[in-house]
Amino acid sequence: MTLQLDDSELANNPNTRLPICIALDTSGSMAGTKIKELNRGVNIFLESILKDEITRYSADIAILTFGGTVEKVLDFGDVENMKLPTFSAGGGTPMGEATLEALDMLEDRKKQYKKNAVTYWQPWLVLMTDGAATDGEYAIPDKVAIAAEKARDLIKNKKLSLFSIIIDPGTPDELEKFSDSDNPEQGGHLAPLDGVKFEEFFVWLSQSVAVVSESSPGTGFTLPEPKSWTSIKW
Repeated sequence: MTLQLDDSELANNPNTRLPICIALDTSGSMAGTKIKELNRGVNIFLESILKDEITRYSADIAILTFGGTVEKVLDFGDVENMKLPTFSAGGGTPMGEATLEALDMLEDRKKQYKKNAVTYWQPWLVLMTDGAATDGEYAIPDKVAIAAEKARDLIKNKKLSLFSIIIDPGTPDELEKFSDSDNPEQGGHLAPLDGVKFEEFFVWLSQSVAVVSESSPGTGFTLPEPKSWTSIKW
């Protein structure tokens, strides 16, 4: 995929940015209540971002889906003009490919910030899935292993914050490869979503974006507790 980004958007809004790429599993196993609640949760997230006078100018959001193929459904840019399609469920789970694409998009966005002298916080990647990847250890090449190695390196060097969210009935086996779940303070967070609490998760995500947006790059911040949507403590 090629990013279609406009430098003029950055010039018109030179505020410090937080680039966020959200990679969503829309494979066949997400059919029914899960895909319905996912659609609702993502829309609530974008609405919350727009309602906040700080995050509407600082949050720089892109969304990928992976259900059979990897699709870029929302590119970085002016959040006020974003048009979100309705997600549907179908196909396999190319999670490795989606993660690699997301990491490339975040890196390209950082390059564009630098080109336009826009300051930024290090990127966030949100990865949500309910099942085993179809391009993992039994595939050639093992794109999950490739993506996990790249993500771990970025996290280790404080170039990425990763939020890996397990949707029932998914297991942590593959997502654990992406980061050290015993040390979330290093930038790799892993947690199961309680039931179908997509709305609660995306409300928490918008609150977290607000916390970061009120800080300065390079300074510390404390994210809200995620107890509204998971039993795991970060």
